[in-house]
Amino acid sequence: MHSNRCSIRCPHCQERAATMTSRALSPLVREIYFQCMGIECGHRFVAHLGIVRTLVPSMHPRDDVMLPMVERRTNDIIVARTPNTSAPPPGITQPAARQPVPPAFN
Repeated sequence: MHSNRCSIRCPHCQERAATMTSRALSPLVREIYFQCMGIECGHRFVAHLGIVRTLVPSMHPRDDVMLPMVERRTNDIIVARTPNTSAPPPGITQPAARQPVPPAFN
């Protein structure tokens, strides 16, 4: 059986690491606390999970979330959509593509 949970290995002993807790740093970045499951290792570490690009735009975009829209790359993992989510319901149109606005630097 395939799990949808993200997994990571300990960088030292390569045993599975379990998520202890996590917290949102922004809408695009999450900090995740891990503990190695290797009894003789016990390493605890922190990782960041970041959303980096858009493959298919959201049907409910937020004004404060700006991600580059990129073409699929040859090494992207493609997950097939179920037939009932592959297209919006009749009468619903896709939102217009928004151009990302770079942040202002002072």
